[in-house]
Amino acid sequence: MQALYDTDFNPCLKCNACTVQCPVSAVTNDFGGPKHLGPELARFTSQQEFILDPAIDLCTLCGTCDVTCPEGVHVAELTASLKAVKAETEGTKFRDFVLSHAEYVGKAASAFAPVTNTVMKIRPARIIMEKVMGMEAERQFPLYRFNHFKKQYKKKTADTERKVAYFAGCYTTYNNPDIGNALVDVFSANGIEVAMPDQKCCGVPMFANGQMKQGKKNANYNVKSLLSYVDEGYDIVMSCTSCSMAVKKEYLHYLDTPEAHRLSESVYDANEYLRNLMDNGEFNNNLAPVGESAAYYAPCHMKGQSMGNPAMDVLEQIPDYLISDAGADCCGQCGTFGFKKEKYSYSMKMGGKMSEAIADLGRDQTVTECGMCKNQLDQLTDKETLHPLQILQKSYQTAGELAQANR
Repeated sequence: MQALYDTDFNPCLKCNACTVQCPVSAVTNDFGGPKHLGPELARFTSQQEFILDPAIDLCTLCGTCDVTCPEGVHVAELTASLKAVKAETEGTKFRDFVLSHAEYVGKAASAFAPVTNTVMKIRPARIIMEKVMGMEAERQFPLYRFNHFKKQYKKKTADTERKVAYFAGCYTTYNNPDIGNALVDVFSANGIEVAMPDQKCCGVPMFANGQMKQGKKNANYNVKSLLSYVDEGYDIVMSCTSCSMAVKKEYLHYLDTPEAHRLSESVYDANEYLRNLMDNGEFNNNLAPVGESAAYYAPCHMKGQSMGNPAMDVLEQIPDYLISDAGADCCGQCGTFGFKKEKYSYSMKMGGKMSEAIADLGRDQTVTECGMCKNQLDQLTDKETLHPLQILQKSYQTAGELAQANR
C-alpha cells in the first residue's frame, strides 16, 4: 500500500476547491470527490487500517483537481495510486483491461478496419458488447483506419536548425491519421524536419484503469526512445494533449527518474511549439482565409499543462478566421470512462453543458486537440470537429494554391 503515499498529501488544507471544480462531483453524489479520495483518505489511513473506497472508479483522472489545488498537492497521483491498489486487490475486469490497452486494440481493429467499423455501427452488435463486456450500447465509437498513420508517414527533412520528433499517440495513429499528416504538413511549411520515433501508448488509459505497472513500463520505454532523439537535437512534439500531459507531468510523478525530468524539458504540445515560433518571429505567416467560423473546446488535459491556450493563439493568425472559446467544462468522455455502461449516464450529464455551450456559439465547426473529446462532440453536437492542425493545414494549402494560381 506504500504507493499511495509517495505523494505528500499533508499540504492539503481541506478547502474543497478540488471537489467544487471536479466534473464528476458536479453531476453525482455517488463520488466522494478528489479531496476525500485523495489527500483526505491518505491522511486518514496513514496511521490506521487501509480503506479501499469503491467510489474511486468514478475518478476520471482529468487532472482538474491538480490545477485547482492552491497548495499544489498532486491529488490525481493519489487517486491514480488508489486505482492501482484496487486493481491489484480486486483484479481488473476484462473490459477495463481491453480499454486500457488502446495501442493493442488499435493495431487489431485497424488491421480489420472495414469489418471493425461496420460491426461497431450495428446496434445489435453493440447490444451484445454491452451484455458481454459492459460497453454502453448507446455510445458512439471512434472509427479505425486500415491505412493508419504509421503506413502513411514519410519523413520530411528541411534545411533548418529546428527538427522535431513526433509522438503521434494511439488515436492519431489508428483512428485519425489526418491529424498526423496535418502536423507533418504544418511543420514542413515552417521549415521544420519531422521524424517519428519508436513509441508505445503514453499510458494514460492504463493509469485511468489501475494498470500502473504496465503504464510505467510504457513510460520507461517512451522516455528512453524519445531521449535518444533529444540527444540528437530534436524537440518532442505531440498533437494529443493527453499524451503531452502524460510525458510532461505524469511521468515525473510515476517514474521520478532523472531521465523523465530531462525529457519533460523538451516536450511540447504542437500548438504550444508553433506559438513559440510566433514569439520568436519564426512562424510562417503565409496563411490564407479558410472561410469558416469555429467554437474552440479546451480539453481538461490541455488545461492541466498550465500553458494558456496555444491553439487559439495560433489559429487567430489566420486572416478573418472567427474562433471563440466555448468556455465549457469537462466533455464527459474522459478517455475510457465514457465507454463503460455504468459510467455512461455520468458522461452524458457532464457533456450536456459542453454541447449547450457549442450550440449557443452557433459556429460552423468545433475545434479541439483531444481525440476522445472529439468523440463526445461528434455524439452530442451536429458540428464537424477538427484538430487545430487540420485548420492550419488547410490555410497553408490554400495559400499555396493561390500563389500558384497567381504565377
